[in-house]
Amino acid sequence: MGSQMKKSADQPRAQWYWKSNSDSWSTNEQEEWTKYSDIESAIIEEAFNGTNKTKLADLDNYLINLNESIQISKSDPNRQRQIKRVPISRNETQGLREQRFFLPPGLSKTFNTDKGEGAYNFLSQWKKDKKLSNAEIVKQAAKGIITEGKQLDKHCESHYIARQLLAVRKKDRKEIYTCCIQLYTMECFLYKLINKALRENDTSKTSTLGPFCYILFRSWLTTEEKHTATLYRGVNIDDNQLTSYQEAIGQTRCWDGFTSTTKNHEKAQMFGNILFVIDATHNGGIDISALSDYDEEEVLLPPGTSFIINKVDPTEPHTLIYLQLLDWHSSLAASSLIHLLATSSSSDEHCCDESEMSSGANEHLRDALIAWSLWWSLAFSTSCIIIDSLVGDLIIVR
Repeated sequence: MGSQMKKSADQPRAQWYWKSNSDSWSTNEQEEWTKYSDIESAIIEEAFNGTNKTKLADLDNYLINLNESIQISKSDPNRQRQIKRVPISRNETQGLREQRFFLPPGLSKTFNTDKGEGAYNFLSQWKKDKKLSNAEIVKQAAKGIITEGKQLDKHCESHYIARQLLAVRKKDRKEIYTCCIQLYTMECFLYKLINKALRENDTSKTSTLGPFCYILFRSWLTTEEKHTATLYRGVNIDDNQLTSYQEAIGQTRCWDGFTSTTKNHEKAQMFGNILFVIDATHNGGIDISALSDYDEEEVLLPPGTSFIINKVDPTEPHTLIYLQLLDWHSSLAASSLIHLLATSSSSDEHCCDESEMSSGANEHLRDALIAWSLWWSLAFSTSCIIIDSLVGDLIIVR
């Protein structure tokens, strides 16, 4: 998929700001400017570049009059603030976003002991018995995000995301994957809500967020060019959370959400009291840096990523926690996810088509199916006849 990625860095970009002084019109105060969110800024930029002479942008709580360069409150039209446009490049955003990279990921046990909780339960509940076309899955993803946006009073952001998705619903899979990754990199409610739902196994969000998570997971599964090297993630955790890692040294654990990491050691140390040093030699993530407007060198790990905690080193100023990612077929949670998301239909109309998968992903799938069938045969003490039948089916899949 890497060859299909569009270089966001090569595209001109602007950031919009509103004047946030206590008195926006005062000439005596030092000027203070606050950024609009990525999507709010994109909506304003669309109006700025549009052909409509009125030059109005509609946000959830404000109208933006670009001809007058003012923000107008919908609840009180007399409340107005100045706005400005600043052309920027990726290189101007040197740091990592704290909420994206530095919130502590939830630590859960592996699938071997929790018997299917977390990411597997969340995605399996949505995917079960569904055989949908690409366009249908994208349409469901867009509809679900609008529903979630309505609950959060993020109508404009959610409709913007939905428009981007629907614009590619009839495109090929790689364009759909690229669009989903680009939307996931944006600073908005989407990535925060997705990972909160996955980490908390909030199945009430399955119908609304499941389709987008499905597409995003498959973008990892089908990517040839996974980043297999050392990755970093800084977090801020309390003593109890640190103890949970110390007590699990030598054991296998997993993260249930999509996990943002960076290739840049220096940037990862900007926040937090803990630095994860992640050996991704055997199981890499998607290098999504080319699709992001942020110069964060981001590598995204999928939900259900399993790892061994090798060492906890209480150095200053950061305690170092050394993790080694496991092959996906060595984790029953991951194996079951791959089996679930990659073996539904052979139709050319479906996202779950094995023919789209990279050679590496096909190997993961083959190993996952073997692990999956053996696990169930042991769990239920099945007969040799049933095992022979499963193996026969596996030969067909290969």
